[in-house]
Amino acid sequence: MSDRDRIEIDFAMAMEQARLLEGMAGELCDLARGDLSEAIGLLKGGFGGENGAAFLKKGERLTPSLFETAEQMKKAAGNIRFTAELIYRAEKLAEGLVV
Repeated sequence: MSDRDRIEIDFAMAMEQARLLEGMAGELCDLARGDLSEAIGLLKGGFGGENGAAFLKKGERLTPSLFETAEQMKKAAGNIRFTAELIYRAEKLAEGLVV
């Protein structure tokens, strides 16, 4: 495999990882927005007492945390892209593939 091929493959792999991370972040947002909220709503009707209230309160506090985690995942994906592009350009320059 030539250096040029290795550089292209490494860059493509990094970009794919960033894309997958963003996809997972989107799925996490969807879960927090839909499934978790729906589950908490269903539990509200069936849970009673102090323990039930405490459990539901924890569930409701979890939703913003999930959105924050998803946002951090998106930032990490952006950082992967940024770093991959810098390395890609530097390697191309070092190999004399860019003038």
